[in-house]
Amino acid sequence: MSIFSQEIYQLTSLALSELDASQASGRTMRNVLSEAHYLGAWVTTAIKKKRFDSIVLATLQLWQKKARSLGKNAGLKEQFTYLQKCYNRILDEKKESQAINIEQFTALYAALTEQQWLVTTDLEVVDKLNRHSDGKDSLIVCATQIENCFDEQGVLIKPISLYVRGNQQTVITLAFEQHILLHKQTDYKSKVKYHGEFVVYPHNDGNFLPELPKELN
Repeated sequence: MSIFSQEIYQLTSLALSELDASQASGRTMRNVLSEAHYLGAWVTTAIKKKRFDSIVLATLQLWQKKARSLGKNAGLKEQFTYLQKCYNRILDEKKESQAINIEQFTALYAALTEQQWLVTTDLEVVDKLNRHSDGKDSLIVCATQIENCFDEQGVLIKPISLYVRGNQQTVITLAFEQHILLHKQTDYKSKVKYHGEFVVYPHNDGNFLPELPKELN
């Protein structure tokens, strides 16, 4: 069974290495337009030849559409390079996905609390839950999910939702620092009033690209 994060890392690494080889041989010029043309064609070929597992097909198709509509402004090289750097942080030394444990979540809660967020983990999330935060940025994680989504060793074994109201990039960045990837479900409307929803998957194994920090430290 293929893991999305591992497949994306391999895909982006291969795309960049093959671009570099093409440039080294003189077949592709070292400029933005030539690189954009090469990577756009590379993505299309990868789809046609089924070079990668079907788990990343939808992502490849999005990149193909982006390349066709935006041309050199699609920024595929920059996106591939950044994804490679991010997954280098998240994957282990063998470039395999790592388990996520409750201690990483606890560290995230502490980091947010330090930045004056209201962190709530003792409520059951039901549809249209309204949690007043007195103007503070807010993170809510369902108490029932916390109980059911981690095994006896504290390892995440089921997807768990994080409900966010406030600066989403702060949560994304602080979660990333704990090697937790957030997969966005909605910016605003969710089970919790005024909160967006993100999901964390076991081993960070969603089936689409996660939200990532704007830049790496």
